Amino acid sequence: MSIAVYIHSAAVLNAASDPRGDQFGDQPGTSPAPQPLAFDPTRRAFALATPSLARDLFDRKIQRSVEPQGLRLLHCVASLAPSLAALQLPPTRIALTAAIPEVDAPSPCWEAVQAIGEQPQKVLAPLLANTPPLHALTLLNSSVMAYVAEALECHGPMAGFCSQDNAGLDALIEAAQQIAEQRADAALVVSSSPNLTPALYLREPKPPAEVIFGEGAAALLLAATPAPNNTNALRIVGFTRGYSADPQRAAAVGAKVIEKVLNAQKLRLSDVQNIVANLDDPLLENLFAEHPQGTRSSRSVTGELGASALLTEIALTLQQRQAAAPTPGHTLLVSHSRAGHWGALLLLSETMEKHT
Repeated sequence: MSIAVYIHSAAVLNAASDPRGDQFGDQPGTSPAPQPLAFDPTRRAFALATPSLARDLFDRKIQRSVEPQGLRLLHCVASLAPSLAALQLPPTRIALTAAIPEVDAPSPCWEAVQAIGEQPQKVLAPLLANTPPLHALTLLNSSVMAYVAEALECHGPMAGFCSQDNAGLDALIEAAQQIAEQRADAALVVSSSPNLTPALYLREPKPPAEVIFGEGAAALLLAATPAPNNTNALRIVGFTRGYSADPQRAAAVGAKVIEKVLNAQKLRLSDVQNIVANLDDPLLENLFAEHPQGTRSSRSVTGELGASALLTEIALTLQQRQAAAPTPGHTLLVSHSRAGHWGALLLLSETMEKHT
């Protein structure tokens, strides 16, 4: 990218975050434990109570009309309002991108699947009888983005993504490109996890036993300049994506994605100081088995957050770099979905001396 794009500030809401929107990470005594689900006590997950919205930003009617995954996103992004206002940018120069999962709470998906199971030879009729009009599936996404745009005055380019686990990377790339191509001077990237409903588990009738889902949201503020009060600046220096539905090719595709993002910066894996990846995934475990610095992931304390997972890890990376001594270094974040999507993001921590 010809114009530098920085992770200016971030906020998260999940089972391991505090009320300010900071991630607890690995601090002793702060790791929560997943709890049994109300509709299926045999399954455990990191559920959240529905948050209350900031009255100075959002009308109280929104609290009653938006479903929980939207409320989590709005509550989270409110934490970035002061940082965005401090940039003093024209609203038309602030972009907004979102990674939001499909709406599932208002739709009686459970009844639809049961009906199809009882009459497998008649798929279409039970599906239509138990599913709301298709426009209802996009209502949450468009309304939540409108609420964010109005409350935080983001009147620049907008884009929404609904592609499950890789939606966070799609939204981040779009936001970064808006700034790099000078169509915006800053961008909000917002995300939410799916609601913990039967519909989430029905998407994968036989999910791996070790998968524990969580509820949460994450928001990033990207800008062409770093936040002035930090010892380290965190810059986006590369990203790439890949896909393969063939399990036999998955490892090769993942390795190619990592190689591509590193080669663009003339780096090898041994040059990377920090790696963020879910080592519960055997493919990721094998790819990073020989990395001397090891890897980390917050998934053990947040659960699988779907579209919000990557932004949550970026927020934690920013928090850790802000708390660390002023030292440069690269962080590589790699994601792999069970559907076959791969993503890699490369961040560079720079000392603020370069910007003074």
